[in-house]
Amino acid sequence: MVETWHISINDKRTQQLMEKDSVLASLITDIGDVNRNLRTDPLKSIIRSIIGQQITVKAAAAIFERLTQKINNDWSVDTISKLTEEDMVEIGLSRPKQKYLFNLIEHINDNELEFSQFDKLSNEAIIKQLTAVKGIGKWTAEVFLIFTMQREDVVPIDDVGLQRAAKYLYKVPDDNGKELLKKCQTTWGDQATIGCLYLWAYIHKYNI
Repeated sequence: MVETWHISINDKRTQQLMEKDSVLASLITDIGDVNRNLRTDPLKSIIRSIIGQQITVKAAAAIFERLTQKINNDWSVDTISKLTEEDMVEIGLSRPKQKYLFNLIEHINDNELEFSQFDKLSNEAIIKQLTAVKGIGKWTAEVFLIFTMQREDVVPIDDVGLQRAAKYLYKVPDDNGKELLKKCQTTWGDQATIGCLYLWAYIHKYNI
């Protein structure tokens, strides 16, 4: 599976998006091509998201690295299931996140969460399955759709970074960020994810 998502300004999809939104088109022209790393292993991706909740990027990276070493980079349900509470504490996982991790494994073992079936499911069905797991919210599920499933029609409405970037881009600082992203989603349609990737690139390039 491809590990990097390469979005070219010359792609048909990107060109279609630029035709729909002239303001975004200017940003796309400024940014050029975009490359984003994908999280191709579903279980690893979700665990990484759970670890990263409500802590700094640096702290999350350190905990994730300790977990990776503890399991010898074997991201299987069996290996994760063998982690003890002591292991979790040693790694640096808080008690709530330990519970989230065990709940995730329980859902998989009970066949309530079947990653192998996700390719056949709609965005809404995947979000429903994921958010049934305690500790996984809608934003986490939507980010999973983008960076693991590579779905192209997703806008994480609750992403405060995207909200802020959209306000800057469209020069509407007093607008409601969520409502603005909903409008973007309607305008962008099937290329909505590409729009988000460019907004994230906008954040990084200009430190918004």
